[in-house]
Amino acid sequence: MSIFKRLHRITLGRIEAFLDRAEDPEKLFPVLVQEMEDQLKAATEAEAKAMAALKSAQRDLQRQTDKVERFGRGASLALKKDDEDTARMSVEAQIEAEKMLAVCQQNVDIATDALDHANAARKKIQKQLEELHAKKDEILTRARVAKTQQKIQRTVTGSVGSSDSILDAVARLEADVEEAEAELEIQANLTGDSSASPALEKRLAELDHEAEVEKRLAALRQQAAND
Repeated sequence: MSIFKRLHRITLGRIEAFLDRAEDPEKLFPVLVQEMEDQLKAATEAEAKAMAALKSAQRDLQRQTDKVERFGRGASLALKKDDEDTARMSVEAQIEAEKMLAVCQQNVDIATDALDHANAARKKIQKQLEELHAKKDEILTRARVAKTQQKIQRTVTGSVGSSDSILDAVARLEADVEEAEAELEIQANLTGDSSASPALEKRLAELDHEAEVEKRLAALRQQAAND
């Protein structure tokens, strides 16, 4: 279970419902408060880690951007010196660097999304904890009244039906959600089978690469001729 799903496990309404069923709400309430405080601490730590991950991804993106620009400048300078071999190698290196640049940008996007989720989770649990403290007396009073009513009901009917813990029920629901999300993630990562042979696919990729190199060299030659 991920940290963000655990942080959403307890809400004010669920706590009230759980305390209504508890044998001793006075003792259970501090335990629930402590659990929410622990969750707030975990949420704060998760947010800090997400921020650090984003900064690291941004640094990688900038370094890769610098590489792409450096290889481009190198290719132009080499052509001006009639060093076509160096220009060709620089263009090839630039193409590879651009591929890594796309990966770095994707990592930044993922880290940004993770930070947004961490920030939202931390704010939500913090708000719930503040509401819990503010409504402490009201919640405990409602729990006492509920317990009194249950005792009266037991006296009248002889027994009441047992029920599962609200927190256990929520945990089971979250497990079902996580399983469904895992299936969706697997489906999202699946790719269609190619009808072409591996050798053909490799050769086509090589031809695409060579064509891109020639295209860029031609553009650089034209630029050098115009200067």
